Amino acid sequence: MAYITALEMKNELDVKAEFRDRLYCRGFLITDKKQECLSDYPFYGNWNETFFMSNEKKYYFYTHKYVELFKYEDNGKLFFLIGHAYNPFTMKHSEYDILEDLAVSYIKSEEDFWKAESELTGVFCLGILFDGKLTVTTDCAGMQLIYHGAIKEHVYFTSHSKLVADFCGLEQTEYIKKLVSNRFWHYWGRWLPGDLSPYAELSRLQPNCKAVYNGKTIEVLRYYPFCKIEETTTEEEYKKTIDELGRIMSNNMELIAKKWPDKKISISVTGGRDSMTTLACTNGNYHKYSYFSYISNDEESVDAYAAKDILNSLGLKHELYKIPNEWDGYKDIDLFKKILECNAGCIGNNNRNDVMKRMYFCANPPCDIEVKSWVNEIGRGRCYDRFNKKFFPQKTHPSYWRALHKVYFHQFGLMKETDKVFKDYFDKYYSHDEFEKLFWVVYYHWEFSWAGGEGVSLTTEHRVSYEITIPFNNRKYLELMLTVPLAKRKVDSIPQDLIFENNHQISDTQIWVKDVSHTNTRAWIERIHLEIFSRLRFVKYK
Repeated sequence: MAYITALEMKNELDVKAEFRDRLYCRGFLITDKKQECLSDYPFYGNWNETFFMSNEKKYYFYTHKYVELFKYEDNGKLFFLIGHAYNPFTMKHSEYDILEDLAVSYIKSEEDFWKAESELTGVFCLGILFDGKLTVTTDCAGMQLIYHGAIKEHVYFTSHSKLVADFCGLEQTEYIKKLVSNRFWHYWGRWLPGDLSPYAELSRLQPNCKAVYNGKTIEVLRYYPFCKIEETTTEEEYKKTIDELGRIMSNNMELIAKKWPDKKISISVTGGRDSMTTLACTNGNYHKYSYFSYISNDEESVDAYAAKDILNSLGLKHELYKIPNEWDGYKDIDLFKKILECNAGCIGNNNRNDVMKRMYFCANPPCDIEVKSWVNEIGRGRCYDRFNKKFFPQKTHPSYWRALHKVYFHQFGLMKETDKVFKDYFDKYYSHDEFEKLFWVVYYHWEFSWAGGEGVSLTTEHRVSYEITIPFNNRKYLELMLTVPLAKRKVDSIPQDLIFENNHQISDTQIWVKDVSHTNTRAWIERIHLEIFSRLRFVKYK
C-alpha cells in the first residue's frame, strides 16, 4: 500500500467535511506542546483543549468530541481518565467517583493504587500528573491503544501514532516499510512486532505497565502481576471461582445499563462461547438491553442465525443487520478506507468488507453503545486450540513469538530483524521473575496479541462507528480465570459452566458455534508453520 501523507489526507478532507470527525475518531493527545490551530487539519474543530499546570509546567490535553476527559484533583495531584470505566467490586460507574477512590488509594501507597486500578472495567487511558511528573497507563488488555514518545524536547501520549507523525513530520522506518509490504503481511491481522509503532520515535504502551515522563525522558515500568498466579487444585475451589466470575460479570452488566440509561445499549451476539457468556450473565437485566448481529459475508450468517435462535428461545428480540454489497453511501468508500488506514498508522490495507461494515454502521448505527465480548479469550487457553497443541515449550525465545505472530517463509533478513525486535521487547518487559509469575503463553496472548492486535482494531476501526464497552476487560476477572487449571481452560470449562450457572436455558438450546474460520486443516497448517519457523533462530537469548 502507498503511504498516505498528511497533505494528501488534508486535501481530501478539506473538500469532504462530512468525514472529518472520523479521522482519529475518539482519539486523544497529551503533550506539553500547544497545538496552535484546532480549526484546521487534523482537528477541524472536532477536538477540545484543556490544560493543567504542574511544577510550572503546562500539559495540554486534546480530546476528540466523541470521547470524554474526567479529572479529580487532590493536594496538587491530578488524576485523569479518558474514555469510560466502571467498578464491579464497589458498584460505582461514575468516573468522578472512581477517580476519587483511586486518589484515596494513592494516599495509602502506590501499590494500593494499582490494586484499586485493577478492579476497573472499561476502555480508557488513566493517568496521574504530580510534581511535574506524568504517569500514564491503559486499561486491562490495552483495548485503548496508547503510544508514547519524547520528540524534540516535547512529550506525546496519544491514541493514534499518525496524529503525532502529522505534527512532527515523522516517517516510517525502513524496517516497518519492508514489514508491511511483505506479501504475507495481511495474514493473522495487522499488528506490529513487540511494542513498535509505525514510527521509531513512538512506542506502544504495554498493558500492565505504566509510562512515566519525568520532564525529559519516558520510563516504562511493570506493575502487574503483583505475585505469582497459582492454579486452584480442588473442585470446591473451582466452583467458588465460577461463582465469583459470574458475580463480577453480572455486576458489570448491571453497571453498563446504569451507566448509560438514556442510550441504546446493544449486545452484539453470536453463537460463540464469549458472546453466550455475556448473554447468560445479563440474566435479570435482559429488558435493559437490545440485541443484534450482522452479516457482511456468508461465513457470518452461521453465527448470526445461531444467535437469533438462542435469543428467540429466551423470548428476546433480535435485530439482524445485513451489510449491503451495493449502497449509495459507498460512493466515498476509497476516502473512508484511507481514513481508517491513517487511523492505524498506515500499516496495511484494510479489508474492503470491513470498510463497508464500518461505513454502513456510521450511517446506520445499530446502537449508541455496543457491548462486545472480547478479551475473555485471554483466560480460555485459546492458543492451544488455535494450533491444536497440547503443550507449549516451558521456555520461550524471540523466534517463537515471531513465528506465532506472522508468516515470512523465505524472507530470512526480515526474520532476523524481527527476532531482534522481539529480543529487545523481552529485555524491556520480561525478566525471569515475570515468566515465573505467569506462563509466557499468557503474556503473549494478553499483552502482545490482544493489546497489539485487537487493541489496534478497536481504537482505529471499530470505535469509528459508535462507542464500545467490554465487560470482560477487567484485570481481577482475568486473574481469576487464570487460577483455573489449564486442563479446564483448554476445553472451555469456564464459559460452559458460567453459562449453565447463570442461565441454563442457553445451554439447553445445544446451540454452540465454533469459530467458522478456524478449521482442523487451518490449525494443522499453522502448527506446521510454527514448528518449522520457530526453530530458525537469529539472535541469542537465555
